[in-house]
Amino acid sequence: MRRLALTSLAVVITVYYEYGHVAAFSSIGQLPPSRSRLTTRQLHIHIHGTRQSSPERIRNRQRCLHSVLFSSKDDANNNAANDGAQSSSDGDRGDSAAKPASPSPTNNSSSKREMLKFAIPALGIYLTNPLLSNIDNAFVGRTVGAMGLAALSPATLCIDQVLYLFSFLSRATTALAARGYNAASNGSEEEAKDRMKDAASPALSISVFCGVVVSILYTFSGPAILKALKVDPLLHTSATSYIKWRGIMSWAAMSQSILLTIFMVTKDAITPLKIIASAAILNVIGDALFCVWPLQTGCGGAAAATSLATLISSGWMVTALKRKGMLPRLKIPNWKECRALMEFTGPLLAITLTRMAGFMNMQRRAMTLGMESLAGYQLCMNLLVFFILFGEPLSQLGQTKLPSLIDSNKTEEAMATFKSILTLSTFAAVGVGFAAYLTASLGPGIFSSSVAVQAVARAAAPTLFFAVSQTVVGIAVDGAMMASKDFGFMLATGLASFVLQAKLLTYCTTVGDIFATFAIRLGSYALLSVGRAALGYGKLGRAIRGERVGGKRKPSIAKNAV
Repeated sequence: MRRLALTSLAVVITVYYEYGHVAAFSSIGQLPPSRSRLTTRQLHIHIHGTRQSSPERIRNRQRCLHSVLFSSKDDANNNAANDGAQSSSDGDRGDSAAKPASPSPTNNSSSKREMLKFAIPALGIYLTNPLLSNIDNAFVGRTVGAMGLAALSPATLCIDQVLYLFSFLSRATTALAARGYNAASNGSEEEAKDRMKDAASPALSISVFCGVVVSILYTFSGPAILKALKVDPLLHTSATSYIKWRGIMSWAAMSQSILLTIFMVTKDAITPLKIIASAAILNVIGDALFCVWPLQTGCGGAAAATSLATLISSGWMVTALKRKGMLPRLKIPNWKECRALMEFTGPLLAITLTRMAGFMNMQRRAMTLGMESLAGYQLCMNLLVFFILFGEPLSQLGQTKLPSLIDSNKTEEAMATFKSILTLSTFAAVGVGFAAYLTASLGPGIFSSSVAVQAVARAAAPTLFFAVSQTVVGIAVDGAMMASKDFGFMLATGLASFVLQAKLLTYCTTVGDIFATFAIRLGSYALLSVGRAALGYGKLGRAIRGERVGGKRKPSIAKNAV
């Protein structure tokens, strides 16, 4: 009797499905909404079976009725997804709405853990170079004094800012190599590596060529550069020796940035971390030998130790990439490769120039405040560069994870990734900013024995906190903006903030005031970028918000039979 009743209900529901009356059931709440997306053919197969015996048919009907009338919401969603796949394979036609699944809290926390597993080793890589710069400052400040520390300020400006100028090559390589490595393909891992090597090869070739030119320039033009910057003649000897010995290995430093990018794209942060950490140890040993005993060569010795460590670490990276089959070959780029590279390098070069000009304006303003203030500025600037790099791994995450999500319109995953990056960068900004404040307040004696220089650093500590905090968030957001290729907005905000900072610098009378202008500049950029994306503007905003129709998310459409 029970079987007869269930069979009768199955016949009734079959009739409704055959004539398209499922909507009537759904509207009065007798069927889960997702069941209205079952196709006629699918329900017919479930109920009647295909060449099945009578008992099998009855059991199928019972299972179908139980699924339709008593299934949970999760089962309904899963069946709806399966139905969509089945309808495509059967060649059925019709329209049905498919709601994308929202990422669960478990998935979000897992995503953050995966990000941290990559970000923490990457952080060690990015912190190594500025840590070594601070070690150089400590050796020079303790062995040469305030004059040696002041000489490092224009010298490092010449070296580091030119290397920063060419950072657009590594950023462009990140975007191109990530898209090549993560491209949707049924190929093997070797094919993915080949695509990545082809994408990175033009940038590596250009970086080697440009690095050689820069090395020659620094070897013979150091005094002329310092004279053009109007550096105090008393600092020329020490600054020139630093520029010469650091500049001679510019080609290795610029190539290393491209090689490091390749490791980052493949999510391998451990191998380069080992290489960079080993080179850092060699650098510290070299500083001790060249600055303390037995050579005691001051600024030039510190630069020589850094250059030697850079050369060794670059060689190790080449060997590691070759062993993994990921080393790009040097070649003359063709027109197609240059055009693909210029899509990124052109806008990024303009953006980098505006940011570099801002640093140069800060340096020039600090040079008008006196010898002690300039030495204190150099101390604080090295702390700033060291601590803001805590945001760089999050920038790399955005540049490596978001491009494929944006290109494939995976709205929910792009939104979850962007939110995770913002969350991690916010917590990092507060903690790192506070660490920078404590270092400038309590530890300036580590870098200089001059009481006046220490006083300058302590006075600038509060504004250094805000500068570091705003920049950590800004760098993380910057990676997401580059992943979306929103270069027009980046350049416009960069120019506007550059003009604002240049105007504010004319009123600065202390080192703390100079860093306050930097905090305003980076803070405004981060706020405007996040606001633009949150409102759905730009490619990133459209990717994380999805298309909007009448204030609601436009549903995706799948084809089903009627």
